[in-house]
Amino acid sequence: MKKYTIPYRLILAVIAGIITTLILTGLTHVIMNLLGMHPPLFKPMLDDLQVQFALFYHSLYAIVGAFVAAMIAKNQARRAVFILGTKELIMWIIGTILLWNHAPLWSNITKALLGIPLAWIGGRLYEAYKKKKALTHAKTLPLT
Repeated sequence: MKKYTIPYRLILAVIAGIITTLILTGLTHVIMNLLGMHPPLFKPMLDDLQVQFALFYHSLYAIVGAFVAAMIAKNQARRAVFILGTKELIMWIIGTILLWNHAPLWSNITKALLGIPLAWIGGRLYEAYKKKKALTHAKTLPLT
C-alpha cells in the first residue's frame, strides 16, 4: 500500500504566490487611489485608461506571484504555476459574474483568459533563473 504524503511545499508555494500577488496589487491600487488615479477600493473602475493600467499591473504581479510560487515549490514548480493560473481563471470568471458592473466586461474576461499564460510566463522565468544560477554555480566550482 502506497503511503500518501501531503505536499506541504506545494501548498505553501501556492499560498505564497497568491499572497504576493494580492499584496502587490493591493498596494499599487491604494497608491494609485492616493494619487487620484484610481477610484477607492471596491468602487467601480469604468475609465478605460484606468482599467488598462490595472490590467497591466495585475498581469505583471501575476507573473511575479507565479515566479515566487515556482521558487518555493522547486521540484513541483510547474504544478504550482498551473494551480495559480487555474485559480486566476476560475476567480476572474466568478468575479465577472458577481461584479459585472464593477469594471468593463472585456477587462474581467481578459484577466480570466490571461490567468494561465501569465502564470506560465512566471514559471518559465523561474526555469531560466534556475538554469542561469546552475551555470553560474558550475563556473565557480574549482576544477580538480
